[in-house]
Amino acid sequence: MREVAVLAAGSASVDQFALGYWLIALSLGISVLGAVVGLACIVHGARSVQFRLVWLVSAAISLGGVGVWLATSVAMLGLKVPGSAMRYDPGRLVAALVVSIVAVLAALLIIGRTPRLALLLPGGAVLGLGIGVTHYLGIGSLEIQGSVGVTVWLAAVSAVIGVITATATLWLFQTMRFPLARAATVLLFGVGVSATYYLALAALHFDVNRTAKVPGGMELFDFVFPMFVIGLLALTVPISAVLIAPDRRELAAPPKPRRPKLEPAR
Repeated sequence: MREVAVLAAGSASVDQFALGYWLIALSLGISVLGAVVGLACIVHGARSVQFRLVWLVSAAISLGGVGVWLATSVAMLGLKVPGSAMRYDPGRLVAALVVSIVAVLAALLIIGRTPRLALLLPGGAVLGLGIGVTHYLGIGSLEIQGSVGVTVWLAAVSAVIGVITATATLWLFQTMRFPLARAATVLLFGVGVSATYYLALAALHFDVNRTAKVPGGMELFDFVFPMFVIGLLALTVPISAVLIAPDRRELAAPPKPRRPKLEPAR
């Protein structure tokens, strides 16, 4: 069923899974891992006063840098445009990474410590649109022998799904705190990020000109592989911090009053 992976796009056929379908599982796993670490940092940030900003920055790097940017960059490794050389603009790839991290941090600062619908909606919108912009900067870094166009309505659908995913993730994580709900939340985030990416990719159409010169830029693997290693190593810092950080709820709880010892009457 290899032909299922090929999308008709303008005058060229785009193979999204040229390296195999295992990239879907790898991308989803990276996204879920980033969500697990990032949401754990959000929990500690809500309980902390002195180090709240540090926890939120760690959450932004984990959620945005790993859960969104790195996951979709790995998925992009499977992209192939037959009949054309493919190169990527490293400047746009870096810009996509920065946008992803900043969008997560801005959303977390907007929603605050406690779940409130009035703040959750704009926070979810900022995060969701940030995911969409990250995808289009990343995919937009692709340069081929020819031109690339965008189907506007598919791009809009991708952005809407990104906003829904972000808002639902933030709401579920802040209101549903039992383990099964938390597991479902990180899975929802990973699936939502994948859905927005593949819709964003489907919105593009390519017109290949085989006589055009090979575009400048670099091979995607040469950029993503070192970032993959750096990203996974970077996660060890917040993971270690989460494991050794004290439970703020226990520290904040007032000490239990000591019952006075009663001496027998003489």
